[in-house]
Amino acid sequence: MITIFALRKACLTFVLLLGASTLCAGHRGVDVSIRDGKDPSRCEDLTIWIDGGPAARAQDSLRIPAAAGRPLRVKVPDHSGIRVVGSDRADFEVAVCKAAASAGELSRIAATESAGELSVRGPDGGAWAAYLLIAAPRDASIELDAESAPIALRGLAGRVTARTVNGPISLEDCSGRIDAEAENGPIQVSGSGGDLRLRTANGPIGVALSGSAWSGAGLEASAVNGPLQLAIPSGYRSGTIVESLGHSPFRCRGEGCASARRTWDDRHKRLELGEGPAVVRLSTSNGPVSVRSGGDGEAAEDEEE
Repeated sequence: MITIFALRKACLTFVLLLGASTLCAGHRGVDVSIRDGKDPSRCEDLTIWIDGGPAARAQDSLRIPAAAGRPLRVKVPDHSGIRVVGSDRADFEVAVCKAAASAGELSRIAATESAGELSVRGPDGGAWAAYLLIAAPRDASIELDAESAPIALRGLAGRVTARTVNGPISLEDCSGRIDAEAENGPIQVSGSGGDLRLRTANGPIGVALSGSAWSGAGLEASAVNGPLQLAIPSGYRSGTIVESLGHSPFRCRGEGCASARRTWDDRHKRLELGEGPAVVRLSTSNGPVSVRSGGDGEAAEDEEE
């Protein structure tokens, strides 16, 4: 769940459940702050400030047919956001939540679709925002591309790719084939199934599993320099592997840690939970690792510094 992002003197700040990350964009002297709450479904659910005061607001709406065999490609600039929610619709319904420093600039903000590509344009400079709330067919094929804007996905069962450089990505209850990649931004996922592939270069990855077992091809999450956080329920059955290289801290807390299998040395730490072939795999090359297994996480604890 992405809760807030702000562009302040060229720095975009994101606060997620797994922590906070500060990212930079290229609009000097501009302050754009958007709070999207827990589960925004309407533009009215967003709170937007520009340069310290409430922004002028407007909304546009688009309906885009779903084309068989062709994904909907969505590309947004830095001062924007994308939230895609799976639904029983046969087409894509897009609410374009527009905000600007002055009402006169709102008409210059527009989202347009051409040949299966949805893009956003606005006034020169950074004193505006456009947040896209998209209700999509549940099994739709979608490609999302953002530089420093947040991407949120929920309830999607189709083929989805999401790419950002500095922005965060969140996935909730997505059971489809999802590829998500962030160079510097964080990735957060919660759910119990799907075929998920998550990658970050420098950002953190947070995974919150639910249910008693994974349903689907599996979850694979890898970070190069970023930390890993895993929350796993009591009695979770699916094979789960968490590993790191190097000398970073590795902590496991909770009732499942005492029975976890370990491979431990100075260069490689590996923790195995559950049973059978591993369908959930998390790894980091240089970041710290934190695993919480069931309960309040205080029943047992192992920590390697």
